[in-house]
Amino acid sequence: MTAKALAEQFGVSERTIYRDMATLLELGVPVEGEAGTGFILRPGFFLPSMAFTRDEADAVLLGLRFVLARGDNEIAKAADTALVKIADGMGDQAEAQMLGNGLTVGPAETERREELKTIRRAMRDRRKLQITYRTDGRTPNDRVVWPVALGFFDQVEMLAAWCELRDAFRHFRIDRIERLALCEGNIPKSRNTLLADYRKLEPGANV
Repeated sequence: MTAKALAEQFGVSERTIYRDMATLLELGVPVEGEAGTGFILRPGFFLPSMAFTRDEADAVLLGLRFVLARGDNEIAKAADTALVKIADGMGDQAEAQMLGNGLTVGPAETERREELKTIRRAMRDRRKLQITYRTDGRTPNDRVVWPVALGFFDQVEMLAAWCELRDAFRHFRIDRIERLALCEGNIPKSRNTLLADYRKLEPGANV
């Protein structure tokens, strides 16, 4: 299909069509063609449906609002852009219904966003963490841990990790971590193996 025909169909300029085609290519859409010959969309590609039910839209928006309120700055920004993309793919009426559903999430009482960001990076890159952790009535001690999961409970975030000091899985409250840094060494187990070991201990964990 030529750029001229597409421009006429959508009521835009041919320059807009060329720019949009370049954007689609950057996103990995299998469009082929060039000026003067037209464009073709190769088989096997489809755009995801944005036809959510009311309950599905409520669930999506509530989840994204939770991330905006409780996540670190990077993942909160990702939730914001994801919401924009979802809204752009919906009709105006469906978008208005979703954004006006009345469901909200309160802000976290603690501001540990940088720590949450570092923990997410460690889990993604299979890196060990060096932490200084304090428990009630005890002197803080240094530990090296292998992060497995990050959980959000009421207003408290919890880190599940293999603790080299205890030679076992332990749970750490983020607000009790006084210092946290990435270690140079990688975790000696694959992410899947570490998760499988943790699930044996916590079969009800949704990780």
